[in-house]
Amino acid sequence: MNRIVLKHLAIAVFLVLLQALVLQYAGFLSFVPLAYIYAVLIWPTDTPVWQALLLGFLMGLALDILLDTPGMHAAATTFAVYLRRPLLRTFLSKDETEGMEPGEKSMGFMSFWKYSLSMIVCHHFTLYLIESFSWTDPVRILLSVLVSTVLTALLVFFFERFRR
Repeated sequence: MNRIVLKHLAIAVFLVLLQALVLQYAGFLSFVPLAYIYAVLIWPTDTPVWQALLLGFLMGLALDILLDTPGMHAAATTFAVYLRRPLLRTFLSKDETEGMEPGEKSMGFMSFWKYSLSMIVCHHFTLYLIESFSWTDPVRILLSVLVSTVLTALLVFFFERFRR
């Protein structure tokens, strides 16, 4: 394995453990930031689609096992990974996405944040919709998505500053 793959695997493992052992219990009024999505956001774009989907699924499955949730994180993370490439191409041209690690430095501030917020909202919406498993309380779902998106975006912002 090359150095870049090992670095990103280490980041993913760290973020999953951070999520399961710390952030899950440090929520704000029962709203929890989901920091592990940052690992998906910054995976190199030259990662094969099947490999990215498998890694996203395994990362979500690890969280499901650690948090005793029935496949919610695995489904939401796999869906987010599935949307990753089309979202990147929405904010950058195909040539710009070749062989890069998404981030503020490589994409520019606005492009990265449009991409990040789109991914975070899609991931969180899927997760909270699966969690509620109905539309009986749409206000609660939307509030959970909104607050958790803000909390997660703040963590992503912090991680991007640390990554520089």
